[in-house]
Amino acid sequence: MALNVNVTQSQPAINPKVTLLVETLKNGGFAASIFEFPNFRVEATTKEEAIAQLQATFLERVSHIEAISWDAPLSVPPSTWMQFAGIFQNDPDFQEIMDKIRAERTSDDETEVDPSYYL
Repeated sequence: MALNVNVTQSQPAINPKVTLLVETLKNGGFAASIFEFPNFRVEATTKEEAIAQLQATFLERVSHIEAISWDAPLSVPPSTWMQFAGIFQNDPDFQEIMDKIRAERTSDDETEVDPSYYL
């Protein structure tokens, strides 16, 4: 069985923004990481040094990475729940039921709530 693979090279974003996380360690040092790339983490004695090391490490590593977009040829049927999409569109009682549910959700009436549950 042959598998057709459609691979296209994507264009890198110009100046992508990432979120740097700086943590003060118990030993007085600092750890810096990138929220969007949790595998990038460095430790240093000062906050500034940690940030500089992280930035240098990140830039060095991404200079060797190529972003590739791939359209995976999956032959899996849609999720089972999709077979039920729209089944109530012609049901005359559906809107009434939905209105009752919405009214219960937005009601300030808490008489059915057992306060001991929250103790």
